[in-house]
Amino acid sequence: MSGEVSRTSVSADGSRIAWTQQGEGPAIVMVGGVMSSRSRPQQPGLASALSSHYRVLSYDRRGTGESRTEQPYSVEREFEDLNCMLGLVGPGASVYGFSSGATLALLAADAGVGGSQLLLIEPPLVSDPDLGPLEEAERRLHTDRATAREWFDVEITGIPAEIRAQFSPLTDEDIENASTMLHELRFLPGTTARQFAALRTPALLMASDHTAPNLLDWARELGDALPDVDLRILPGQWHGIADDVIVETIDDFLESRTTSRTAGRTTPQATR
Repeated sequence: MSGEVSRTSVSADGSRIAWTQQGEGPAIVMVGGVMSSRSRPQQPGLASALSSHYRVLSYDRRGTGESRTEQPYSVEREFEDLNCMLGLVGPGASVYGFSSGATLALLAADAGVGGSQLLLIEPPLVSDPDLGPLEEAERRLHTDRATAREWFDVEITGIPAEIRAQFSPLTDEDIENASTMLHELRFLPGTTARQFAALRTPALLMASDHTAPNLLDWARELGDALPDVDLRILPGQWHGIADDVIVETIDDFLESRTTSRTAGRTTPQATR
């Protein structure tokens, strides 16, 4: 396994995006969920677990961790950041996305920015285009970032109390990252499974068998809508699947894609 390397690269608008690369093999670029960063990831052990099989590049989305934002936010700037990261690892990379990072990966691929495959876990879809929660978040962040983050976890994400009780105390970085909840509250409203019906990028779509009902429903809607998808309902917890199960499932999917290409077949597989 190659050593870990951390650097910053300049995105199209001049924003500096911090990233870490580790491991060897086929490349995977990881897109984190809301308010997460490399030092405070929502899946703390996954990058390391994947790096035993793959060359893994994880990055701080703009405004989180060590990454900066030079321009007013738009989701298109996030597409440019992802494109910048893909440029570092070269052609043929897969894009992994967790939660809202998975929705972001879908939106980027639909806009023509993305890797050869999508590896997605429980992307949320918010068909209601209402931006009222964005306005409420701005008000709360102006008052107190810590309580704004708690409001987001409870009212927007719907994290059960017993799950939140297991969270470690908020760090200064968590509180600093809280302002980026506004990014999700801009790009998630209005997203539906139907809008991805023409997306040809092969996708592995994973969901936990014990996740929130709406997340499982959205996964199945995407499983029906995406033209080339392998939907796997896996043993897991609320909005979570064990790292080893994720790695094994990605291994199986990517190996099957390689076998299909070698045999001259591109027929998608689906498990619903």
